[in-house]
Amino acid sequence: MTSFEKFLNKIISLLPGDILGEKQAMALASLDPEKIYVENVRSVLDVSTRRAEQICETAVRQGLFQKLVEVLCPDGVVAASAASEAELPQKVMCWIDTGRGFEEIEFPTSRLNKTVFYRLVDNAAARNPERETA
Repeated sequence: MTSFEKFLNKIISLLPGDILGEKQAMALASLDPEKIYVENVRSVLDVSTRRAEQICETAVRQGLFQKLVEVLCPDGVVAASAASEAELPQKVMCWIDTGRGFEEIEFPTSRLNKTVFYRLVDNAAARNPERETA
């Protein structure tokens, strides 16, 4: 059984009753395991944002997810990501359309939006060091 199949089974076990239909299971399986956002989990499972956060945090506690944070440039492009906000760089470079073309401008990370996301922990990669991971 792959890590992602284990993840799906774990998510199903966290939900009350037979809430996850075939369409939802397929949609959940289509999520990018490298970047799982609470909003995507909420939408796929048709649960509240709070419940989706609880599911993701439970997956972190059980070692299925890793919690990360990313900082976004003003145009929404991800400038950097890290395991915690404290580990983000203090400044990031973003490409900004100045009206005369694009310029690379430095922004203090503290002034930019941040988003929490989750990554599926690939236990198979941890057991097999020869396998490359992203």
